[in-house]
Amino acid sequence: MKKTYNIRKAILSEEKTSPGSIPRAARILACLCGNINSVTEISKESRLAKSTVHRILKLMQESALVTENPINRRYYIGPLITRLATNPVTMHEYLIRCVLDEMKYMARVSEEMVALDILFGIQIVPLHEIPSIHDIRIIDSNQKLGPLYIGAGAKVLLSQLSDEQLRIVLKYVNIPRITENTVTKKEMLIAQIEEIRKNGYAVSHGERSPGGLCIAVPIHNYTSPASLSVIGLESRLISRKETTIRELRNVSIRLSQKVREIYRLNK
Repeated sequence: MKKTYNIRKAILSEEKTSPGSIPRAARILACLCGNINSVTEISKESRLAKSTVHRILKLMQESALVTENPINRRYYIGPLITRLATNPVTMHEYLIRCVLDEMKYMARVSEEMVALDILFGIQIVPLHEIPSIHDIRIIDSNQKLGPLYIGAGAKVLLSQLSDEQLRIVLKYVNIPRITENTVTKKEMLIAQIEEIRKNGYAVSHGERSPGGLCIAVPIHNYTSPASLSVIGLESRLISRKETTIRELRNVSIRLSQKVREIYRLNK
């Protein structure tokens, strides 16, 4: 009887001091992502009582957030999270909200299209765009050709990979010549990426669309490589090129710091 009372007392005490079920569920999901799958292992890693872990796992299982292997009683990421993960835009909605005000600012400064992209595996995924205010604008007709490592935005994404990751990506991709300005030689591309890492921005002239100018900067500290690009007609944007580069670099610093702070708060 005394033992039962002590266990109940410990659970009640934990319920009072813990911030709630959602943070606990997040800790449990983090364990599952790290291949920590049994109730005992999760309890030890998350510093939650086994009864609490078991209860939350059952609630998460009802919502398809986790699934249980009935043979070994181990838990794994559920089908709902898998479905969410197949939609990169949904998964990165909070990044879009974080960046949106700065995108609007750059759209006012440049008067051209502003684009937010990430590198999802080896796929370049467009997350959000603010169109140019001008009637005559650059339209990318090459998006259906698959992952194109062409232009300033793509190079900025690649620049955030480690040397080993970059080597692997470039080993298994071909770079088609879209325009006469497209950089197709991988040695030249690597040299440009090294410059981007040093300078903090990239500029490309008509590599994806003839007559186009793209200026891009990285957004550091995110879970995936991310880039912010200004894209417009070269004849129109060239006069604001230096101003756009300066403002984009400042935006890159602010956003990278903002993303870092968000992740620091969530740890």
